[in-house]
Amino acid sequence: MLIFSILLLYSCADKNRVWQQNANIKDCVWNKDTVLKFNIPTDDTLSLYSLFIDLRNRTDYSFQNLYLFLNINAPNGNTITDTLNLILARDDGKWIGSGGLFSKFRENIFLYREYIRFPEKGNYSVNIRHGMRKDDLEGIFSVGLTLNYSAN
Repeated sequence: MLIFSILLLYSCADKNRVWQQNANIKDCVWNKDTVLKFNIPTDDTLSLYSLFIDLRNRTDYSFQNLYLFLNINAPNGNTITDTLNLILARDDGKWIGSGGLFSKFRENIFLYREYIRFPEKGNYSVNIRHGMRKDDLEGIFSVGLTLNYSAN
């Protein structure tokens, strides 16, 4: 029964997914000059979407949070630039997110934007770099984006 419930939840979440891509960080060391690049192809200008940031970090990551610099470039040349502060651990040091009791990894899914519409067809490029004060940030395993249909 438990396995059936998990499969049912997974299939429902999958039904709303439009697009997903992850970028693995080599050796879990993310240099400040390394830009993670994503391309979101769109041909539907009417639907509403939610964009999520998927983050996997090791439990030996040295910080409670992660600052990200994010740029979205539309096909017409318009750009959205954001600075995000993702909280990965509580003040008491306990990790937020999913991961087994003895796992060395945590996974978090952060809602970035909800009820967005792509005004024109084409490829929207998304560039992400970390904004921490360390040049080589250790402990980030991967960063990804997921685009889902928004629930009405």
